[in-house]
Order: sequence, then structure tokens, then C-alpha cells
Amino acid sequence: MVPTVKISRVNLKPLFPPGKGLEDLDIKKALDKVRREMRKAMKASIEASAFSQRAKVRLARAMRMKVGPKSVTITTRDPAFRALLEGQKPGQMTWLVKAKAPIPIITDSGELIFRSATPKSMEDGSWYHPGRPKTTILDQAKAEARRVAKEYVVKELKRQLQRMVQQR
Repeated sequence: MVPTVKISRVNLKPLFPPGKGLEDLDIKKALDKVRREMRKAMKASIEASAFSQRAKVRLARAMRMKVGPKSVTITTRDPAFRALLEGQKPGQMTWLVKAKAPIPIITDSGELIFRSATPKSMEDGSWYHPGRPKTTILDQAKAEARRVAKEYVVKELKRQLQRMVQQR
């Protein structure tokens, strides 16, 4: 079983500093908005990536977002997220020689074929991964989530100010 790995946390405590009249705000509601916005932003980024449709679905399903008392934590069990976030260096995939079964490959035309990696094919320079640049989807999702949370804070402060003016 693949362990759960925390890939990020968005802490909203800096957005709700004490003594600024924000104690009455519903932090749980703000965090839920952040969770929804981050999920939406990350799914959109994954959809825009060059992955196959199956990989996009797998990555989108692998994300788990947990709302804590002051933060949203994103975790995953899918090891593909590491290559997505950190990138992957180009190099020969020598570990494929150890595969016990033929390796399924989906061609550009969508056809499924099976190939075996052999020491001879490795010597010929086959089975070379071109590499992948690191992505900023997590940073973009965090920025969008913080923007939404700040908008929520401003909206709630205006609402509180209106209530105070109406009570006088």
C-alpha cells in the first residue's frame, strides 16, 4: 500500500489576525471556500496538462483535501504527484528490464500495444524518458485560494460594518 503523503497546506491564520474584528468570522466557512477553490484550480491545471485522459482522472481522484481548524491540508496516495510537482529528469528507464510482464503502451493514435524491455533494447538506447518540467499547479491553486479567502474576509467585514451602522 502506498502511504499518504502531505503535499501542501494552506494556513489561513495570517488572514485572520487577532484584534482586527475578525473573531466573529466563520473560519470554517472560509476554509471550505478555500478547499473548493483549490480543488477547482488543481483540477483545471491537471486538465490543461499533457497527460493522457486516464492519468488526468487518476491524478484528480488521488487528491484529498482535509479542512482543519485553521488550514486546508492536501494529501495524496499517488506517487505520480511527485513527478508532476517536482518534474522528472530525462533518462533511460532501466528499471523496466525487471518487469515480469510486457509493458502496455498507448500509441499516439490510441492503439494499445505491448512491448518488453530487454538489455539489448537498453543498449540500443530505447526506453528513454524525455523528462518533464516541474509544474506550479499547487502554487497557482494556493494563490487562488488565498485570493478567495481574502475576498471572503473583506465581504464579511463590510457586512459587520453595515450591521454596526444599522444598530446605531
